[in-house]
Amino acid sequence: METLENILAQNLTALRKKHHWTQAELAEKLHYSDKSISKWERGESLPDLKVMKTLSELYGVSVDFLMTEHTEADLNEYVNPKSQTVYRVLASLLTVSVVWLVATVFYTYSAIRTGTYMWQIFIWAIPASCLVLLFYVRRWFRGKGTWIIASVMLWTLIAAVYLQRLDLNMWLLFIIGIPAQLTLILTTQIRRIR
Repeated sequence: METLENILAQNLTALRKKHHWTQAELAEKLHYSDKSISKWERGESLPDLKVMKTLSELYGVSVDFLMTEHTEADLNEYVNPKSQTVYRVLASLLTVSVVWLVATVFYTYSAIRTGTYMWQIFIWAIPASCLVLLFYVRRWFRGKGTWIIASVMLWTLIAAVYLQRLDLNMWLLFIIGIPAQLTLILTTQIRRIR
């Protein structure tokens, strides 16, 4: 019978390779060194419980799965990165569709109840959708495309405020967007360098 260290090492190595990650990429996700990952995968040491929990969430398996012996077929059954990506995209889109459903319900309610057509609700749904997407992109997709979504959110938020108060002629609000956009770009560049 194999030791727990060896079983965990085999599973961690197989799961990492199934996700097409290098040890350095996994180390970056966990905020650990690639040397620690290497030790775990060689069975020289065990990660602590917090890391085990994070690994299980990252790979979409239970902590028990990480510590149990498996065949190649078992691993293929539990881990399919394509299906995980499809799930994540669909979950993100489902949440965004809920935002638009709520906007449509409020629009319909206000039209029926008060007779006013509050079309601005749909404009406000755009930055709300971007906020939802930002959450998922940062959580599941390693932040790829964050600055694009944040930029769309910024400009649609300014547009929503402007269109909500057309009577005040607040076109100068768009000038605020220029330094805010520059801040977003610089923040993104600083994070890439780090």
